[in-house]
Amino acid sequence: MQDEASQMVAELVAPPPHTRVVDACAGAGGKSLAIAALLEGQGQVIALDPSNGKLAELKRRARRAGASNVRAVHCDLLLPDDERLRGLESSATRVLVDAPCTGLGAIRRNPEARWRLGADELGRLTAQQSALLFAASRLVIPHGRVVYATCSFLPSEGARIVEAFLASQQQYSLVTAREIFGRARAQSMISGDGKYLSTWRFDGTDESDADGFFAAVLRKVRPRAA
Repeated sequence: MQDEASQMVAELVAPPPHTRVVDACAGAGGKSLAIAALLEGQGQVIALDPSNGKLAELKRRARRAGASNVRAVHCDLLLPDDERLRGLESSATRVLVDAPCTGLGAIRRNPEARWRLGADELGRLTAQQSALLFAASRLVIPHGRVVYATCSFLPSEGARIVEAFLASQQQYSLVTAREIFGRARAQSMISGDGKYLSTWRFDGTDESDADGFFAAVLRKVRPRAA
């Protein structure tokens, strides 16, 4: 079972029919299967993960769901010389980066997480998140999109990562969550400025019962300069 916010991330990918989607940090495949369902069998989902154990679970779940358009690939996105990544460069219409994070957005389910998190761990995670986003951007075709997501309410794991990426990667621009979902729909699940999926509220106005997710959509508006 997936939390509502997790499903919203998959919906934010908005994969067009007959296209390739890369789930760059697939884990056991929850979002890969959600994206495969959105494609209705008319496209391909490439699920990447460095853990053989998680990919084995993904394959089992895909068989059970009848998701024949999901292909699991064991590789590490942060190893650019990994041969299994070469055929994927500039090949995907959508790339989802559901990055490893503190998981503080699900702290209601795991309240002990607050005691495990230290400054050093947060610094390690944000460096990894930034590196994963940069690496994933190499897989997108021109005019394709990267969706960056974390289960966290910390700006250092969300908007700051995205803003730093956009500042250094001029060939990308932001697609607002409001543009994808529409102004009226899911108003309680986007940031006040409409830019991002943001399901955590600090002002007591949260009417949903969703975990705290952040997600941003970045469009590749032109090829990388030589």
